Amino acid sequence: MSRIPAHTLDNVPEQSRETLTGLAKKVGKVLNIHSGMAHSPVVLAAHKGIGDAIAGYGTLDARTRETIALAVANEDGCDYCESAHTLSGKVAGLSLDQTLAIRGNAIDFDDKLAAIAAVVREAAANTGTVSDLTWKDARAGLLLA
Repeated sequence: MSRIPAHTLDNVPEQSRETLTGLAKKVGKVLNIHSGMAHSPVVLAAHKGIGDAIAGYGTLDARTRETIALAVANEDGCDYCESAHTLSGKVAGLSLDQTLAIRGNAIDFDDKLAAIAAVVREAAANTGTVSDLTWKDARAGLLLA
């Protein structure tokens, strides 16, 4: 049994309503993670604020961000994260086949994304450590892209 209530658009606390509605509109439905965060307006707003800051000031496009999220989710074995980022990856312009290829560590459609995914997979598997060879290969792949 969950200790934190999961909210829908019908029963969300008023202070979270606008934020939850906007997040749901962005991805096409209320995600479980957002429905739990909606119990605390400050947590939901902080989560959205971080996402907005990354989108507004980050240098990675949405496809790259979702590739990173999918690769890490797969490496961590988080089925929920894989599912959620498959959905948001499609919103970001990745096809279902591409999201499945990223999850399966079989990226054959974009050398840049393959290089980035290799780095984040290795970092996730090794508590942040990436071998010199993986780093060198990624840098070479990024420079060619």
